[in-house]
Amino acid sequence: MSNTTNTPDHASTGYTPVFNDTVRTVVYIIGLVAVIVGLGVSTFGDPAVGDYITTAGGLLAAGFGVAYNPLRMAGK
Repeated sequence: MSNTTNTPDHASTGYTPVFNDTVRTVVYIIGLVAVIVGLGVSTFGDPAVGDYITTAGGLLAAGFGVAYNPLRMAGK
């Protein structure tokens, strides 16, 4: 959040996310853990399986609309 109130930045534009903050945070953490596990599997195990796990974690987060990227909020 780039503003100083407790109102999310997307609320002023009228955009309502499909999933609430709790669901998006849980999915973000699951995706992050999957990427870390995939990196470990890629490094110490089978690189193809590790790459698959890493990609699946990223796609999971993207599919739920989880985007914690400060650069995306720069124009708002």
